Amino acid sequence: MAKSRIRITGIPRLILIGCMGALIAAIVASTFNPLPLHPHERLLPAAYRTPKVPGGTALRLAMVHDVVHERYLRHGNTWYTQRNIKARKIIEAERQTKDHTPAYFGAMDDLAVGLERLGQYDEAIAILNEKLASLPPLPKAPEYKAPTTQQTSDEERANDLSELRKIVAAQNLSPLEQQQYSTAANLGTLLVHKYLPKAIAGDAAAKQEVRRGIELLEQAIAINPGAHFGRENWQVIAVNHLLAATEHPEILLKYDLIGDALPNSNPIYGETTSRVWGLRNRRGELPVISLNDRIVARAMITRVGINPDWAKLVQSKYSAHMPFDEPTMAIIGMWTLGGGPNPHFAVTLGIIMEEVGQLNIAWNAYERAVELSDRFWPDAKTREQLVEFCKARQLAIAQRESAGSADSWQEKMRHVHQDELAWGLAYQKAYQDFEESQIKAGVGLNEPTFYDAFFQNRPNIASSPGSSDDFLITEKSGADALPCMVLGAGLTMLIGTIAREKQTT
Repeated sequence: MAKSRIRITGIPRLILIGCMGALIAAIVASTFNPLPLHPHERLLPAAYRTPKVPGGTALRLAMVHDVVHERYLRHGNTWYTQRNIKARKIIEAERQTKDHTPAYFGAMDDLAVGLERLGQYDEAIAILNEKLASLPPLPKAPEYKAPTTQQTSDEERANDLSELRKIVAAQNLSPLEQQQYSTAANLGTLLVHKYLPKAIAGDAAAKQEVRRGIELLEQAIAINPGAHFGRENWQVIAVNHLLAATEHPEILLKYDLIGDALPNSNPIYGETTSRVWGLRNRRGELPVISLNDRIVARAMITRVGINPDWAKLVQSKYSAHMPFDEPTMAIIGMWTLGGGPNPHFAVTLGIIMEEVGQLNIAWNAYERAVELSDRFWPDAKTREQLVEFCKARQLAIAQRESAGSADSWQEKMRHVHQDELAWGLAYQKAYQDFEESQIKAGVGLNEPTFYDAFFQNRPNIASSPGSSDDFLITEKSGADALPCMVLGAGLTMLIGTIAREKQTT
């Protein structure tokens, strides 16, 4: 007896044919989408948009461009002179009392910083030594531990997480701890700024004062390790680098301030598309994330610096390369809020920007280093070699950016650089001239409308970051294949219906 075959007819048959067509269409859509549909795109932040410390300032590439071209606001001498007058009145009113208020200690910091800006280092240091004597003893600076072997990625994450936990734990300082921190940080910086030039020239007594400044900075770090996005950590590293160069001058043209080996004449292509951190809420804002997630995000950041041999020589706090945004933010802070333009900073920014694929910014940083080269080192031959290095890096970049017309490309870049730098310096001067006119007119520094007239109808000195720190991501999802699946199901059902009609006629 012959077995009967099951035949599917009617609507169930059409449904089955449609499902087969949808499946085939889904396979086609997974490889390429044949329909003229708009891709699903969204902006995601680069990993370095997640700051090291919760609530901290994140790096934007526009910041690097701006600091190289002096596009930031900086108070003038008249402003500091006026603030010093106010600070002195507060200090004199309380100097003879036993219990000093926070306003008294704050005025001492303000006066010391203001005196430094006016070049009056001796009185500034005396003021902070007086403040230091009225506070409890500072904590001891941590002992230096020589770096061991290069770390694995897991070890780097573990160390980063451990450091971050210490930073977060120190965020809520008591008023007394805050005064200790500001005193140590400011006094250490003053000693470095006053005595480092003499130390570089070979003055042994000046070297001792610089080392005292380093010790104070390390004591400040012990109190508040995450202050100013970790700027003091890199300040100590930079000063140790320069001190080491007084005995080993060859490191000046072998490593930069953060221990990156100076590249040879070959171009650094870097990461032209940095990895991104995908956590965002539906409104596109960076969400609040855990410390562990923060470390995961920051593990995606390009790491730079801290050559092991260099680290041993300069006694660096860090023994492994670090996320590039950390030294970059520190240099920006030291440049804009500290000693101002510096060829060592400019060269270091140039190398960092090359390593992360930002070649135009790197070219401008090297150009700034050439312009500031007379401040690099007392030895003329060393300065000449710095200029040769910077120009070689610029040429390598130009050949990468405009093969066959590198010279004309550099000429255009130089004109743009000079125009931007002149604009930034002119803006700073106008800002300082306005401060002087307001002070002469009797307007108080704390008057809320002090700067209103200056900024009215005037462009912002800082560049807009735009979307330069975000990445356009094209994503595939199940929804991308749905139109193809519907089309495939419809076509196969139509074909099935036509074929069925032909069989019945």
